[in-house]
Order: sequence, then C-alpha cells, then structure tokens
Amino acid sequence: MLPWVPGASMDLKELPQHAFERHPWEIARADFYLRLLRENITKTSLSALDMGSGDGYFARRLLADLPTVTRVTCFDPGYDAAWLAEQVHGDPSLAFTAQRPRGTFDLVLLLDVLEHAADDQALLADASASGAQPGGWLLLSAPAHPLLFSHHDELLGHRRRYAPARLRALAVAAGVDVVAHGQLFASLLAPRALAKLGETARGARATAAPAAGRIETTLGTWHHGAMVTAAVKTMLALDATASRFAANWQLPLPGLSTWVLARRP
Repeated sequence: MLPWVPGASMDLKELPQHAFERHPWEIARADFYLRLLRENITKTSLSALDMGSGDGYFARRLLADLPTVTRVTCFDPGYDAAWLAEQVHGDPSLAFTAQRPRGTFDLVLLLDVLEHAADDQALLADASASGAQPGGWLLLSAPAHPLLFSHHDELLGHRRRYAPARLRALAVAAGVDVVAHGQLFASLLAPRALAKLGETARGARATAAPAAGRIETTLGTWHHGAMVTAAVKTMLALDATASRFAANWQLPLPGLSTWVLARRP
C-alpha cells in the first residue's frame, strides 16, 4: 500500500465537531468539477472511486447531481471505526472504507490528494493502473503555483503545489491521455499572493510539515450571513465560468487550483 494522506472534500482533520455551514469555496469547486464531468462523460451506470474522500461531500454531490453515476466508493485511510460505523445506514449507493478497494472503476477522483503524497507519481500510477478500468476516467486537482506555498499549505499537510504543466506531465507519466486541463479560482490568487508576501516580509518560511491531528480552517468556520455568503457564491460562480471558458479555448487564465481530466487507454 502506498503511503499517502487524505484530502479530497473537507479533510477529516478540518471537520468540526458541531453542525456547520458548507464553505462557498467547496460548493463552487464541486459545482465546477461536476459540470466538467457532466460535459465529458456520457456512459451510464458508472462506478466511481473517490480517493482521499474526506467527509464525502463531493461523493454525495456526485450521486445527487450526476444520474449516470450509480455507485461511489469513498476511500480514505483517515477513516476510523467510529466514523465508518456512522455511515453504515446511509445511502446504499455510497460506501466508505479505510482500506484500498479492490477492482476497477469507471471514474477515479483524486481531488486535492496528490499534494499530500510522499510519492505523487507512484500514487497516480497506482490509481491509473489498478483503480481505473480500461477506458475509465480520472479527474485530478491540486493547489497551483509552487511560489505560493505558504503556512496555509503547511497547516494542511501539503508537501508541494503544482505548476499546471507539472500536473499534466504526471498524468502522462501515469499512462493516461489528457482530455482537458485548466485552472480554477483566479479571483483567489491575489489574496493568497498577498498572504504569501506578508509571510515573506515577516521572515516566515513554510515547510512541508505534517498536519496536526486536528486543525481549524475556514472550511469549517464559515459564518458570514446570508448576504455575504450569496455575494461570495456569485463571485466564485463567475470565476468558475471564466475558468471553464479559458479551458475550452486554451486561454492562459491562472488560478489557485489546477486540474486535469484524463482517460486510461
């Protein structure tokens, strides 16, 4: 088994111990990738493997929003016995496991996972060769632009950020064909760059340190009221629309995240 750390939807380390409002960023990200899948995958009765699935938010959205997907297996080595026991009586189309599932799937998701892996190339090669069936799809995403590696990445246990070309090269090296690629969240680049400049000015230096056992991030602490939430959702939806347009026309619109949709031959 390859050593790696989970991190797709909200990482279990970020999951609050109380009811919370889903962050607009996570909703916008899910909307974007669901639309991308809907536009490209037409096969019906698909099985999906969500690697590093966190609290399972994206997997649940996948089942609810894409009728072509009939079963999703969420694999995350961070699941403990108590978490798994809570999921037993849920949706029968949704399975959770802390052990690497056997068999192959029509769709394999690695959303914000590779940056946690000690050996990202080996992880992706394994996901392609052992997880995706021939003709199956893989959707990858990762934080973009190595120069922006900051304390935020350190907090989340990231080992690296990716140049978009680097993520595509990893996919090609894993033996899959890149079908589409692009970046996402252009509107969030400036705030993250300013935060990085502030760290640099203070002499702080971020390193690829493991995340703490439990961390608090904005994903689990969003509480800005209906008007602000609606405004942020609108901004991120416009951002996603611009990012999709740029990807379709191969325009160099940068973003805080980079993604690749690929297919196994």
